[in-house]
Order: sequence, then C-alpha cells, then structure tokens
Amino acid sequence: MPEPETPPETPSRPGAGHGDDTRALRETERAFRAERQALRQLLRTQERERQLVSYEIHDGLAQFQAGAVMYLESCLHGLEALDDPRLADVTGACAEGLRLLRAAADEARRLIDGLRPPLLDELGIEEAVESLVQELRSVVTDVEFVHPHPLGHIDPDVATTAFRIVQESLSNVRKHARARRVRVALEPLAGDLALSVSDDGAGFDPEAVPEDRFGLEGIRQRARLFGREAAITTAPGRGTRIDVALPLGPAVTEGGPRG
Repeated sequence: MPEPETPPETPSRPGAGHGDDTRALRETERAFRAERQALRQLLRTQERERQLVSYEIHDGLAQFQAGAVMYLESCLHGLEALDDPRLADVTGACAEGLRLLRAAADEARRLIDGLRPPLLDELGIEEAVESLVQELRSVVTDVEFVHPHPLGHIDPDVATTAFRIVQESLSNVRKHARARRVRVALEPLAGDLALSVSDDGAGFDPEAVPEDRFGLEGIRQRARLFGREAAITTAPGRGTRIDVALPLGPAVTEGGPRG
C-alpha cells in the first residue's frame, strides 16, 4: 500500500513568532494596567465609604456624646456643691456615668481616625501622619517624624496610600515590635514621595509570617498599584525598616511599572 503523501510545509514568515510574542506581551501589559486601575478605583471607593462613615460618626454620635458629657459635668458639679452625704450614692453614680461616657467619646474619636482621619482631607498628609505618630508616643517615647514643611501638592490617591502604609507599619510596631525608637520619614525625592518607617524592635523572619497576617502583604499590594515595590528589611532581633517610593503626581501612576 503506497505511503500517504506528506503535505508540503507552509513556510513561516520571518519574524512572525516575534510579532506574536510582542502582541501577547502588549495584551498582558494592557490587562495588567486595567486590573491595577480597577483595584485603585476599588480602593478609592472604599476610602470614600470610610470617609462618609467617619463623618457620620463625627457629626452625629460624637456630637451627642460631647453634649451629654457637658450636661453630666454640670450635674456632677451641682451635686458636689451641695455637699450632702445623702447624695453620695447619686454623686458616685453620676461620676461613673461621666467616666464611661468620656471613654465612649474617646472610642468614637479612635474609630473616626481609624476609618479616615479628618486631618487627611482638611490639612494633608503631614498632619495626618503626625496624628499617628502622636498616638504611638503613648507606647513608644522616642518617635521621630521627619518631613519638609510643606511637602507640596500630592495626588489624593497617593496621599491616602502613603497614610495607609504608615498606619499599618505603626500598627505592626505597636503590636509586635517592642521597639524603643521609631523613625518615620516622608520626603520628596526625584518626583517621588519617599516613605520610610523604621524601628529598633524585635524584627522577624519574613519567611515565618503566618498566612493570615495581611498587614505586610497589604503594604506590598498598595505599592504595586502604583507600579512600585515595598522594600521590607528585617531579621529577628534586628528591627524592621519599610521603604516605599510613590509617585507624587497622578500622571505617573497611570503608567506601567518602571524597570
């Protein structure tokens, strides 16, 4: 039985494979940029929702608490002025109620700052980070905040991202580092906002971080949304340093990663 004839091979065009590879690379880059832009929009929406809830608490619950504190303070002052032993229990109950209400007001302020501090929108990134530094000083006495004043115009998305990275970094210091000294720096550098948070605390092994700890990964992902990488330098007993350079303007954020 005769062998079937083999059909002649169709000659390939020179460079066809390279062109296909180039198109595939462009499609991948386009999909990557679209995904990153969608994630940025998602974070922007999330921040807007945080802002609305923060304003609701500030303009509603916190105001009622402040008014109730004033009335209770006046009531307690009147009871103490009577100096009547028969009112001791009432005075004590009023004082305890005032203590609890003040604690609730402090918690409301903490929630407002955790959601989105008004300072970030009203006075800018420097004042917002300064509020985080002041809060940390209740736990770590030696906290240095380095920044030129003023920093100048920063794209709102970049300012929000920088604030969240500092917030998460200082939260980790508070929870895990057992640090004695902490340094936070925000500095403009060659068209970027150079951000660093360092401490002299316990440090850790990056390979041993449990998978359910999303803080460091959140920092990395926020940086990647702007085409940048977060450098996390640490080792057990050697402290921790986090460095991120974010673009100062929105025009840079729309491009691909720099390489």
